[in-house]
Amino acid sequence: MANEVSGSTDDAGRRGGLAGALRAVLRRIPGYPVARATWVGLFGEPFPPAEPPREPPRDPPDYDARQAAFVNRMDPYAKIFDGIAPWAGRVPPGYLVDFSGALTDARFTNGIADPRFRMMLGAEPGDGAGDVVRTRLPTIEDGEVWFEAVDWVVAAREAKDRFVMMTLGACYGAQAVGSYRMLRQLNPMPCKLVAVEPVPENLEWTARHFRDNGIDPAAHWLVPHALGNDVAPVLFPVGGPGSGANNAMSTNDRKAREFYVKTFTSAGSAAAKAALRNLLLRNTTGLMRELVDGQNIQGEIKLVSAVTLHELLSPFDRVDYLESDIQQSEIAVFPPFIDLLRRKVHRIHIGTHGRDVHWSLHDLFAENGWDIVFSFQPNARHDTALGSFETNDGVLTVVNPDL
Repeated sequence: MANEVSGSTDDAGRRGGLAGALRAVLRRIPGYPVARATWVGLFGEPFPPAEPPREPPRDPPDYDARQAAFVNRMDPYAKIFDGIAPWAGRVPPGYLVDFSGALTDARFTNGIADPRFRMMLGAEPGDGAGDVVRTRLPTIEDGEVWFEAVDWVVAAREAKDRFVMMTLGACYGAQAVGSYRMLRQLNPMPCKLVAVEPVPENLEWTARHFRDNGIDPAAHWLVPHALGNDVAPVLFPVGGPGSGANNAMSTNDRKAREFYVKTFTSAGSAAAKAALRNLLLRNTTGLMRELVDGQNIQGEIKLVSAVTLHELLSPFDRVDYLESDIQQSEIAVFPPFIDLLRRKVHRIHIGTHGRDVHWSLHDLFAENGWDIVFSFQPNARHDTALGSFETNDGVLTVVNPDL
């Protein structure tokens, strides 16, 4: 019996060596089926699959070429602000005002974080506020601010019976108030404003911004949640009110969560216990993250409740205007609900973050039957028939032809 076992082992070794040599030879035979049949006939084993040919490396997408190929029809909007008188009057101390007459507490905004700041007049608290000011209408050189104002105006003019407006990533509520001001001036009617904002200080500012402009927050929806593709709680950097830089994409993905686990477990049992206590009792990791490089603006990574477009849109038959500035989360938030958006929403304006995100969403809406009104990728200079401008956030405005 021992000899039989030993002999079997030797045979297997010789056969393995022969198999390896024969495998190398067979892979060079042009006729793959013949080689495979020979292998099976000799050894009764499956022939090793041929290695798939390696694909040559792909060139990175040429987003500039895509931008050049897409035609943004600007001529219809050359006189979009005709008939709108820019606001003029006395600004209360500590406030700024724009062309719509929206009053903004000067503590809410600055020239770094808020592109609308360049259009606001008034003074910082204590610096001669109260003087008569005359605002100006937006121009194309204002960049994304011009496009936001265009959407306020067009959405107001197109509204019928009741106006519903949603702002995702509301910050201090500027988009909702601007849209409301244009509605009051151009096409007064009952309205419902929905402001979604997960940073508590920002949501408090939104309520105050509403009240400063004659809007009762209790008559509208102020939603204290993050946006997601499902309703599972997200790890979100809470802090930096007014910065508009809070981004769940970089704090909530699996790679980030694995980093948190490694951070706590490698720091020892005391740190791990403290982290568990923080999560269970305070819904926070206790970790801080810099939101804006070099500006000492930080957020604490906390567990925050999430809401999806399904929950927001379901109570309404029609939403006239949906505006979004959610720091790249748009690529997770919009695609799962593209069919629902088509049934419910008339006009959408998205501030896009990243050229890949911009063009992915452009294609998503185009393929699902939306009219692309404006499409200008982020972080670029653009030349149009109305003038030139630069973008930080991209501009994507789409209209539902069926609503």
